[in-house]
Amino acid sequence: MKRILAALLAVCAFAEALANVPVAPFTAEYSATRNGSELGRTTIELHSNDDATWTLRTATVGTSGLAKIAGLDVVEESTVRWHDGRLETVAYSFRQDAAMSKRRRSAQFDWNAGEVRMLDGDSDVRYALVPGTVDRHALTLALISDLVAGQSSYQYKVAMKSEIEDVGYSDCGGSRLTVPAGDYTVRCLERKREKRTSTSWFAESIGWLPVQIEQVERKGDTITLKLLTLRQG
Repeated sequence: MKRILAALLAVCAFAEALANVPVAPFTAEYSATRNGSELGRTTIELHSNDDATWTLRTATVGTSGLAKIAGLDVVEESTVRWHDGRLETVAYSFRQDAAMSKRRRSAQFDWNAGEVRMLDGDSDVRYALVPGTVDRHALTLALISDLVAGQSSYQYKVAMKSEIEDVGYSDCGGSRLTVPAGDYTVRCLERKREKRTSTSWFAESIGWLPVQIEQVERKGDTITLKLLTLRQG
């Protein structure tokens, strides 16, 4: 009887955790272009795990030009949780394979010990965590979560190679935007840095998921993702 009761309590706790998550599972496919020329296809998906954590996975495959010739294959994953209403990363990994280049990066976030271990190439660094820390891949999910919650400030603690950095986005206004998946009313959020500017356009009609993501390098190179298809739930 005690085992049955414990199992029921675990199921109830898991159901409650799912109910408190502001973002529903989804699978979104995007076209990826570089300076207007086709580069590949990117799939972003979010799904729940059995332990009340969630996995955000982004996969890009080269389909044209040098990216196809080189066999570009990039996978980035974040295991996250919502804790006290804020997104936090539990684990992170990055893999990039191409003809002449292979890169690996990973991190484990030990919330009990209050420490993150970041492995990046030959670098192996440990440093203290602070509440609400996310990895840089999970930033998009943190933005979605805050848009759903109606937040007006977009400030985050992000685990980088050797330390936690403060990362902020500014609101660059609303507009209409047409992408292959359709025409949307969007909210624009932007992050400016010395070497690049990252801009994302989110649509409330699809749960504040991004319909376009763009990164502009200082020298002018532009990588753009545009929504092709979306499956939610």
